[in-house]
Amino acid sequence: MTSSLFGGRKIGTIAIVGNGPVSVADAPEIDRCDLVLRFNSAPALGAAGQRVDVLMLNRARVYMAKRINPLALHRAPEVWVNDIQENGEVDWLFARECKPTYLGFGPKDKARAHLKEYDPFDTSQPTSGASIIAELLDVAPEVKIHLFGFTHQGKQHTHDWNAEKEWVEQLVQEGRIIRHLTPGPKPQRSLAGKVEYGLRWLEKRAKHYLHNKLLHSGASTKRRIFGRGG
Repeated sequence: MTSSLFGGRKIGTIAIVGNGPVSVADAPEIDRCDLVLRFNSAPALGAAGQRVDVLMLNRARVYMAKRINPLALHRAPEVWVNDIQENGEVDWLFARECKPTYLGFGPKDKARAHLKEYDPFDTSQPTSGASIIAELLDVAPEVKIHLFGFTHQGKQHTHDWNAEKEWVEQLVQEGRIIRHLTPGPKPQRSLAGKVEYGLRWLEKRAKHYLHNKLLHSGASTKRRIFGRGG
């Protein structure tokens, strides 16, 4: 199946990796999928699988480059932003190391339509996970979606975690997605992986600071990234 999101690539399986626990046994399953998508800080990359083809951000947060898993920023060829470009562009480091695609409001609106059955008052903001699931079900219905690390829990009170959990469980029962909940210990980074993580962290922080603090960013961008006074 091809979609404009895939840039003409033929994709049969997609691993959508949340930021919840992933077992050692599931890590190889992630890397075997045709496309691997992770979210925001992607903390498990480098332990729970080595691949990231797409990094998805909830919005174009210009400060993300100094908080993100540096391996994700280094390895991801694309970043998908779950927002419109007019609400803020990804910062310099993302724009040069990853190809940015702005998904607009469509994925969130599609997720809301699905979640209305479980959240009749329509009071919640769909998560990025729910948004991309809804989008892929619409534009690439023949692609097999595999979910990893989805616990449907979080500190954000703007999301209706129970509604999203019920919706995903319904999709699983219908055979439209596969959810992996394999028990077992969480994978750990090897010594070489820890060294690479540290070196990439130093590299990305230095690039981010050099450009955004000292070179090209305007005063408003500096305030957003570095706080009051730049």
